[in-house]
Amino acid sequence: MKSGNYIKYALGEIVLVVIGILVALSINNWNEGFKERKKEALTIGILSEEIQKNMELMNEDLVNNNQILDSLTVYLKSELVKTDDFDKAQFISYVLNYNWGILEYPTLEQELGPNRIIKNAAALSASFKALNTAHIALEFQLNYLNELFNTQTIPYLLEAGAGSDLVSTMFQYNREVPKLSRLYGAESLNNILSIQQLFLLSYNGRIKTLIDRSDETLATLKGLK
Repeated sequence: MKSGNYIKYALGEIVLVVIGILVALSINNWNEGFKERKKEALTIGILSEEIQKNMELMNEDLVNNNQILDSLTVYLKSELVKTDDFDKAQFISYVLNYNWGILEYPTLEQELGPNRIIKNAAALSASFKALNTAHIALEFQLNYLNELFNTQTIPYLLEAGAGSDLVSTMFQYNREVPKLSRLYGAESLNNILSIQQLFLLSYNGRIKTLIDRSDETLATLKGLK
């Protein structure tokens, strides 16, 4: 009889130990799950903030570039009424510029890789693929603008004796103004500006596409919260 009671007692102890282990495992799993969900939410928040900041930069560049494009149209149509040297120099230095921002998009190798932080991210992965494609296209077009400026615009200005001090000319009268104003209406400069106009139109179109892809990705991220 005593032996039977002992066995029951031992079995009871074993059951309690097993239950304790299961409870501990359950709590540990819950804690790990909580940490993962917290890390996922934090990652989603960071990604959303980065994309939002990029969109703000792009919208600002888009507005400024559209203003430059409007001025380019006025210049190339010879519709500028002002004849003062300073006004001409300012106008030339303005239309030779273009706005572009340094955009950094996450690769998401960690967020969407084999040990992914963000779960159920198939839709997000597709969104980021489209976003990355738009970003590459934008950089590709920016290279055209930079190449034109470095290989055509600057050499032309230097050869024409106008120098390349464009930024200061925008704000104050300096030694470059008379040199730069003499180029107003020059055929070679008009040719360069015509090419820049085409490149800048394409660049702005790609900015719009990247803004659209960014907006779609933000919506996808919001759906994961």
